[in-house]
Amino acid sequence: MLGKWLRRIVQLICLFLFFWLLYHVRWSPGGSVAPPVFLRSDPLVALSTLLARGPAWPLLFAPLAAMVIITLLLGRVFCGWLCPLGTIIDISDSILWRGRCGQRMRYTRPQWKYYILGAVLLAALFGVQLAWIADPIPLLTRTTATVFYPLSLGAYNLVVIRGQSLLRGWGLYLNPVAVPRFSLDIVVAVMFVAILMLGYFARRMWCRSLCPLGALLAFIGRFSLLKRYVAPECTGCRRCASACKMGAIPDDQPEKTFAAECILCYDCVAACPQKGVSRIGFPGSGARGVNAATRASKRAFLGALGAGVAYGLAARLGWRRPQHSPKLIRPPGANVYDPVGGRRRMTEEEFRAMCVRCGQCMRACPTGGLQPAIFQAEFDGLYTPVLIPQIGFCEQNCNACGQVCPSGALKPFTIQEKDDIRLGQAEINTDTCLSWQRGTDYRLCLICAEHCPYGAIDTPVYEGQRRPFVNPAKCVGCGECEHYCPARPQRAIQVNRLPSRA
Repeated sequence: MLGKWLRRIVQLICLFLFFWLLYHVRWSPGGSVAPPVFLRSDPLVALSTLLARGPAWPLLFAPLAAMVIITLLLGRVFCGWLCPLGTIIDISDSILWRGRCGQRMRYTRPQWKYYILGAVLLAALFGVQLAWIADPIPLLTRTTATVFYPLSLGAYNLVVIRGQSLLRGWGLYLNPVAVPRFSLDIVVAVMFVAILMLGYFARRMWCRSLCPLGALLAFIGRFSLLKRYVAPECTGCRRCASACKMGAIPDDQPEKTFAAECILCYDCVAACPQKGVSRIGFPGSGARGVNAATRASKRAFLGALGAGVAYGLAARLGWRRPQHSPKLIRPPGANVYDPVGGRRRMTEEEFRAMCVRCGQCMRACPTGGLQPAIFQAEFDGLYTPVLIPQIGFCEQNCNACGQVCPSGALKPFTIQEKDDIRLGQAEINTDTCLSWQRGTDYRLCLICAEHCPYGAIDTPVYEGQRRPFVNPAKCVGCGECEHYCPARPQRAIQVNRLPSRA
């Protein structure tokens, strides 16, 4: 029982730490941003990014090597003890399975997680990033950043507005805050709820059958030193099989354990009526029943590899058009250093291969201008971050996006360097700009020039009237001019994507 309760305490601590760190992923004038600890500790994020782009980001090596060593020694402790999504699923399952404790869960097949892992890694070899769809850490980070966080702010505003008189009676003078809204938030929320509802069919159904990170750790963890062992005194009562939430203990052979599926949760130890018969520990005399097989179909696994190759080729050769939407404006961190040419913008292929769509940069953006891409980047670029100036501009004194990116898709940069990073190019539509009208339709409007932090909009007298002109040499494409432009329904000044390699 001690091991089971210790695991629960560690799980809650890690879950609290995950939410605490994500809450502090925000821009501040001091420039300090909480590091993406969990994302950078995710070996699937590291491995898929390394396969897609090669060893281009040194920070990816450390978590991959550390997690491999830990898993080789201790098995799948990450899944059972540290994974925040696993903890949430355990809490959800305890509600969905309340009153059904007597039902036994037989080993669930097929083990789709191995096939998903194979497809993800093979697609990565072709420079196509798929880990973001099902990897639990980016998935939960994305859900928290774009769904839970706005909902929490909405709840805060509700309390402040409805309980204003009561709060002031306590000496608290609180004001409502702006609530960001992100594209595809409903889709993300539905996917998260669907993952939790899988627990209705079997406890930890997502973890045992669909999680590709769990599959990667299972391949490594089946050779670990720390395992479940059963002493010869086992009577075969099958209580351990009923208690196992991962189906790692066969119902008809409770003395055996599929090491690849065991997450060392100690539920079997707590359920065993004979103390010391079912135990978790290092190899010792009298131990038996450990099976290192993964129980995955080789034919299906080869089929999944083929699917990954097919998707990678289709995305690389057929789906990626050479001309992208003019509104596909990437964050300022999407740049690299060339030994010859210095800093340059990433190509779309480079950026998409490294971006794991975790939503960290969107959460950190102080204006809410970074949004998930929908139609701007085609299907292969779905949910990658794109700047939408009409929602929010790129703050001149902010470099948070480069600090919070876990995969190297957005590189760190200083505020001083930001003046030389070009996101796009502002263009004035003289047909709709108020200051470009003639006669009685002319209105002196220089709001774009007043708000431009880089002084990139000149306002000389032209044809007898003062008109705004964009200076291409100074414009970095931050989008502040477009954000504040009063022209409707279309802004009279808009920022468009720069040509590739500009």
